[in-house]
Amino acid sequence: MTPASGPPEQALPATARLARDSAVVGAATILSRLLGFARDVMIARLLGTGPVADALLAALRLPNLVRRVLGEGGLNAPFVPLYLAIRGERGAQAATDFAGRALGRLGLVLLAFVALAEIAAPWVVLAMAGGFAGEPDTLALATLYTRLMLPFVLLTTLAALLGALLNAQGRFLVAALAPALMNVILLLALLVAFRRGEDAHGSAVLFSLCLSLTGLAHLALVLWDLRRVGVPRPSLSPSPDLTRLLRTGGATLLAASAAQLVLLVSTQLASTGAGSVAALHYADRVFQLPLSFFGAAMGTVVLSAMAGERLAGPDPLLARALALGLALALPAAVALMLLAEPIVSVLFENGRFGAEDRLRTAAALAAFAPGLPLALVAKVFGQVYFVRHRPGPALAAGFAAVAVAVLAGFLMLGRSEAATVAAQAASAAFLAQAGWLALCLLRDGLWRPRLAGLRPLVALFAACAAMAAALWLLLPLLGPWLAPSAPMPARLGALAGLCLSGAAAYALAGFLLRAFDPVMPARLLRLRGASARRPRS
Repeated sequence: MTPASGPPEQALPATARLARDSAVVGAATILSRLLGFARDVMIARLLGTGPVADALLAALRLPNLVRRVLGEGGLNAPFVPLYLAIRGERGAQAATDFAGRALGRLGLVLLAFVALAEIAAPWVVLAMAGGFAGEPDTLALATLYTRLMLPFVLLTTLAALLGALLNAQGRFLVAALAPALMNVILLLALLVAFRRGEDAHGSAVLFSLCLSLTGLAHLALVLWDLRRVGVPRPSLSPSPDLTRLLRTGGATLLAASAAQLVLLVSTQLASTGAGSVAALHYADRVFQLPLSFFGAAMGTVVLSAMAGERLAGPDPLLARALALGLALALPAAVALMLLAEPIVSVLFENGRFGAEDRLRTAAALAAFAPGLPLALVAKVFGQVYFVRHRPGPALAAGFAAVAVAVLAGFLMLGRSEAATVAAQAASAAFLAQAGWLALCLLRDGLWRPRLAGLRPLVALFAACAAMAAALWLLLPLLGPWLAPSAPMPARLGALAGLCLSGAAAYALAGFLLRAFDPVMPARLLRLRGASARRPRS
């Protein structure tokens, strides 16, 4: 063991900075999600779930995949540790040269990819939504929108790499706020289309062009902040460090993108039904909202502490992380299942989004709901391997999830509406991913569940049942205020009242049944601070 650098009091400022930086990133992520949700509400009102909406939202899958995997911190895990290691071993200039080589090579690969994708855009669309092969008009629209969006892939990926460089320099704010700025630009473009009375196709073209503009804004914003510490000069010269980056980072990125690949499979399944790609997208946006909130909580409060443990055996934080995550995700899943239709109606039913669209989207949302706690459990389990630099089990679990999504989807296709089948396949995939990782953790001795842990889990389910009963009683009473004919403030108030009442019933039942420890988050924060002060081997 190396000696500590000083008493705990001397380490407190560093711990405070870590907490501050985590809070900044978490708050920026939540802001971006809320703005993105507002953006999708506007898309629903402008486009509904018709062929233009299907085409636009299928074309949006590739930019969304790039943004979620790379553009929101995904490059940090492979790039930042290697950059800091090079700087510590060979100095700042060697680290800057490495960043320049990575930037130059990545830019060249991206230019080639975007050029080929522009030429092969129809096949790119079919790779994401194969059902469009029988809908030539929808395929043509999706091809046009894809070509307009492709520059975003180049620009935002370069910005993501430079953002990782900023994070390595201890600068987090600008890179974290960039996705929120991008959503502001898109929201303004949609508002302009709404005020001008653009038709569905004109609105989709404007949105696609502005998406590429957001990539440029992202890159410009990061470059502006990076000028304070120096912008690396792009270089195409070879380097063994780049090979090391690809070897260590490729598997981690692929494993982290498993959920997005599952959604690509779901889009393929949904593309077999008219209007189903759009319905799936809107349902997914509602589903992602609580998942993003809870994922940010897991990352900022618990999972960074795992990285500080450096343990060979079971992580003492894992059980607490699971308890906290399930206490948040289980009631959210129950609420999404029971309130799917009023949620979709209040948030989306307006303009070109009608009653038929509401029913299709609500069914998909209810099918997504069981996957919420499973996706969160898979996220927590996967981090145990990521912090140990062993992405193999998480990568295998991701492949298993994609395979299950494909198999489940094709077995169920035709038995229900396409968007519902696609969402059910995604939930089955999250179950497979969480189950695979659980077996791997048990096999590797990294998780040792105890029978005593079943009692609070049963109590959690009982508290969720009490919440479901309260919602079941309140829904008929508030039904007239949730109807599309009611004023929007009344509809929003009724939906908020339902959610708050359900949360209160869950909290009260959980407290009486001792389903969760009310001071658990504070204990986790103390453990996190202790791990930051603990001497490392």
